[in-house]
Amino acid sequence: MYTNQDIMKNMMDLFSNPLFRTGFSEFVTKAQQEGLESAKKFWGFSEYGKTFPLTGDIYERLTDWYSVLGFVPSANYNQAVEENTKLKAENQLLRNMIKDLQLNLFTEGGEKAQQVWHDIIDKQIKMNTEVANTFFEAIRNFKASS
Repeated sequence: MYTNQDIMKNMMDLFSNPLFRTGFSEFVTKAQQEGLESAKKFWGFSEYGKTFPLTGDIYERLTDWYSVLGFVPSANYNQAVEENTKLKAENQLLRNMIKDLQLNLFTEGGEKAQQVWHDIIDKQIKMNTEVANTFFEAIRNFKASS
């Protein structure tokens, strides 16, 4: 079994190798662009994977680390951003529709309330006129009978 010092020495040796660093850079780029599964396949079929056959486990751990940090491929990120933009536009459209509906509702309600108010005032005036006419009619009848 390897000790931590052996593992660290082997890792330092690997990362000091320019070929390995280039391969690692390509692996990370592939993971960002196309996803982790594609990057694993790339490593397995590339010359880097053949040159460094025991690094598959390291990359497996690195992909776990990559996932834990919440990184996603740029294609997935771009898709999410595009969908987010569409959703924002749809939300704005829905907000505008609701605003227009509320405005129409308030306008119609206001017009109906105004019409009801005018009807009430007209009825009140008509009733007051009838009461006044009845009062004057009673006074005329009273004067005529006296």
